[in-house]
Amino acid sequence: MSKLISVVVLIALAFSSCNLFEPRIPERPTNAGVVWVVPTSPDIVVVNMQSALNGKSALYMECFTEFFVFYADTNDINDYPTYNFSAWTKIEESNTVTALFAVAPADSTITAQFLIDMSNPDPAAPTDSATIYRGYTITVPQSYHSGTGTPAVGIAELHMVEDSDGLWAIREWYDVRHEEASWVTWAVAKAYYR
Repeated sequence: MSKLISVVVLIALAFSSCNLFEPRIPERPTNAGVVWVVPTSPDIVVVNMQSALNGKSALYMECFTEFFVFYADTNDINDYPTYNFSAWTKIEESNTVTALFAVAPADSTITAQFLIDMSNPDPAAPTDSATIYRGYTITVPQSYHSGTGTPAVGIAELHMVEDSDGLWAIREWYDVRHEEASWVTWAVAKAYYR
């Protein structure tokens, strides 16, 4: 009788492990280690965005309005004609960044830094909308452009709006190429995965 039970258990185990060699479904990014602050001002949105990128977190998408649009630098559009920079909405941003996060090894981190562009200081006390500028460097390990450790570098011109609850989000991002032409922008680094 114990032999019969052992055989039944072994058969059940064999059938339950039939998918042992199938590829696993990739895990969604977690929010572990991400510092998130209620975005009651434009500068907090940028801090949240930086933290979410560094943590490969889906919270990154919370930094954008429902009607978000990303605009690549005209020079990037001309220099990378095979990349699709058009009609870049929140849906495309989500799909693209999810694919970009997936190429970074699980044990690695993205390094993103957004600094105030001193030639374009933040507005003193914005009410309901504001435009702020941030110089950025973003390195995604193992990505097509950043695999060698070369960061995406540029200036983000961020058009932000405040909702009826007093929370801010990015409505439009105009990506501006850095004067150092050998660096790629965030637009180029992401567009490869679009």
